[in-house]
Amino acid sequence: MAKRVKLSMGCGYAVFFILLLGGLGLLVVGLNHYEEAGGIWAKEAVIPALFGATLLAGSLGYLKLARRLVREGAEETARQAQFPGQPWKWKKAWLGPAIASDNQGGAAAMWFFALFWNAISTPVAWAIFTGKINDKAAYIALIFPVVGVGLVAAAVYQTVRARKYGRARFVPSSLPGVIGGYLGGVIEVPARVVPEGQAQLTLRCVRRETRGSGKNRSTTDRVLWEREEAIAAEKWVTGPGGTRIPVLFYIPPGNFATDDSDSDNEIVWRLTAGAATPGVDFSTRFVVPVFPTGETAAPPDPGSPLLEEYSPQVLDTAALQACGVRREGDTFHFSASHLPGMRLTTAALQLGLLALLIWYWGRDVHGVVWGITLFFGLIVSLFTANVWFAHFELRVEAGDVVVTKPRPWGTKVTRVPRAEVEAIKPERAMASGESQYYSLSLAGAPGADLGAAAAAGEPFALRKLRFQLEQLKKQGNLTPDREKQLAEEIEAQRRATPKFLVPFARHIPGQTRAEAIGAMVLAAIKGK
Repeated sequence: MAKRVKLSMGCGYAVFFILLLGGLGLLVVGLNHYEEAGGIWAKEAVIPALFGATLLAGSLGYLKLARRLVREGAEETARQAQFPGQPWKWKKAWLGPAIASDNQGGAAAMWFFALFWNAISTPVAWAIFTGKINDKAAYIALIFPVVGVGLVAAAVYQTVRARKYGRARFVPSSLPGVIGGYLGGVIEVPARVVPEGQAQLTLRCVRRETRGSGKNRSTTDRVLWEREEAIAAEKWVTGPGGTRIPVLFYIPPGNFATDDSDSDNEIVWRLTAGAATPGVDFSTRFVVPVFPTGETAAPPDPGSPLLEEYSPQVLDTAALQACGVRREGDTFHFSASHLPGMRLTTAALQLGLLALLIWYWGRDVHGVVWGITLFFGLIVSLFTANVWFAHFELRVEAGDVVVTKPRPWGTKVTRVPRAEVEAIKPERAMASGESQYYSLSLAGAPGADLGAAAAAGEPFALRKLRFQLEQLKKQGNLTPDREKQLAEEIEAQRRATPKFLVPFARHIPGQTRAEAIGAMVLAAIKGK
């Protein structure tokens, strides 16, 4: 695993002087144009002067930030030497009695990104509309100012939220959160939060993966584990002095510990709280330390709330409807009806792309632009069809479980014997930010049939092992020891793989609710 690079001011000073010299140079250019124009601030003088002043201010801000980061890095290194086996004592953010929310930092980052994006995209749009760019292929660039408007709207929303609720803090009962134990404490909000319904608390373990380099560098978040708790509105503790939100989560063994030693492959634990409120909704987030400490605690009783304030997981009609599920006795219907925002967004994108294609018609638009737009439109169409028309019906009969999925080219009906259904398997289907949506599948007993090569539903790991074995045989590089090793791995995978997997639901929000709905369906199948 790569180690974090030790920060030093050498590179920091180099960047500072580059920004400083660039700013001074632009100021000199602006002043020269000012003098040449006879003391008039024409655009030839104003533009370089403004950019120069911005670079000067940026260089000073960068120098201050770099010095602070280097100082904090040195302090963290000293704490690592002082507490070698206690990584939760290394970070400055975790030293105090409370952990500050990172919401305001998120708003600032959103503003920076929005302004940077619009500073680049707006001049291009202006040049196209004023006729300074006559290349028809440039029309595709108009999508970037539209995205820029959305970024500004998101930045405004985040700023209003930060101003309305202030900066919350999480006061832990003890640190760290323990794998095989608990994370507990209180979230303190310096403003009154009046939820319109149930508020949600969520603890997530997230893997942050960064790939590529330069302009191709991208970061993705993958939720490895999550748990949700709900607090009823009448149990929300709020008053003139602010709001206090109790927190208690059990963290099962086997989870990953917090790890930022490799900046391209980090493990981060995030605690979030949110509630629908009049106006701008309440939402706050904290990065919390979670580690194995050698101390464990008994897990909570299944189905019982950890705290009095927490609402039990009740799957009544309203709760099921909020997950896109409708139950009629032993028949279950699954759809994306609980995602109106996503449906409207996809419909708006679809209509926008259709309008763009109509606008292209009769104009001398480059074929490449047509191709890119059609390709993007096809992707949006598939996603739109998924959230608007994907529907499953699961019916529990006397001897079978029948899964029906309507499709444009014909309805697919799958029957499996009730007695052969061993479990309901939840899997991540899609994500929107940190919101995870799960699919559910009927799973048979472990022990996939090896007689059918690459059977439908066979996991990728098993297919990969088969492929390796076949390739080594073709190349003549298969040694007896390697063949034995692969055979053992294939057998282990086979024993762990269900005999069948029949998907019957998508778009279930959150791991906690997906597991609860899966348990409800399994109980109906087992006749409990």
